[in-house]
Amino acid sequence: MTAIYSILHMFVDGICALAMFGVFIPQENGYFYILLYNFCAFALQMPFGVVLDALNQRRSNAKGKCRKADIALWTAITGVLCTVAGALSHPVLLGIGNALFHVGGGIGTIQEDFHKGWKGKGLGVFVAPGAFGLYLGTLAGKGGVWLECFLIVSVLSVLLCLGTLYMQSRSGRVKGKPEAVIDEIGQSKGGARGKTAVAACCFAVVILRSCLGMSATFPWKAGILAGTLSVLALVAGKMAGGFLAARHGSERVAAVSLALAAFCYLFSSAMPIGLTALFLFNMTMPITLYWMVCEMPGQLGFAFGFLTFALFLGFLPGYFSAVPALGGSLIGCAGSLLSLALILMMKWMQARSLRHSAGGLPGQAQ
Repeated sequence: MTAIYSILHMFVDGICALAMFGVFIPQENGYFYILLYNFCAFALQMPFGVVLDALNQRRSNAKGKCRKADIALWTAITGVLCTVAGALSHPVLLGIGNALFHVGGGIGTIQEDFHKGWKGKGLGVFVAPGAFGLYLGTLAGKGGVWLECFLIVSVLSVLLCLGTLYMQSRSGRVKGKPEAVIDEIGQSKGGARGKTAVAACCFAVVILRSCLGMSATFPWKAGILAGTLSVLALVAGKMAGGFLAARHGSERVAAVSLALAAFCYLFSSAMPIGLTALFLFNMTMPITLYWMVCEMPGQLGFAFGFLTFALFLGFLPGYFSAVPALGGSLIGCAGSLLSLALILMMKWMQARSLRHSAGGLPGQAQ
């Protein structure tokens, strides 16, 4: 299922890019449509996730058997169909379709990751292909072949959805409770204060990542070759982050990757080093998502949407030109170091909360 959701992720984001750059942005209200689409696609994932969490909770039974995968799958498929319809109608429906797919596919991927004990590997696989779909869709949309590409990708997406429904009908119900799986930094550490520290840190890091992506520029990033290599660095970094974190520990991988990214950004005017910086900086994407879902294993939809709302907030300064386009060396290094500082602060707050939980607050009865 994770592989299927990942392919659909690339298709859905590709359709959105095709429609935005091929149809909606060239229109008179194109600038406003960008804001409208991004709000629907990213900000609405959190309320959609809350609704899905409530539906999942209601359909769970006392025996530990659930049909959560059914809800997630149907939500993702609804999102695919709305995306296809939105590409032919309006950016609002296009964005809503994107949001529904991401929430449904995200929950389905998280559940499979939990059940199979992947420790976040599945999240890296799921989030990575979206950037590649956006890039290819943007090229095709600007190149004037949006309709031909749209028809091909839409047919492939619908056929994949039908095949997935058939597979799901043969596999039956999903057994077990993913809520029982807690990461090494999860609910077992720090209680409510630790949970708040993780949520605040992840939220701030995602805002920084989004803002950096909107404002950082590189002197060598011109032409299809450089653009393709940049996107491949992003995709590989997101995927590698999930696998390395599962093997070596999420906190360690996040800290090392951000420290190395800050160093590489200083010399990012050279293409190889700049690509390395992009690779390292984006390794934290599946890690922050995994931290959130491990802190809220019973609220997977909210956890996923919470961070996509942070993506939307990070998009706003660049959209309104509140942050000038700066060289990748300066803003990339600063963003990496600030993200690293936030993670270290999160770890300190968790440790402090653990000490209070173990020894009790001053004046508190033991």
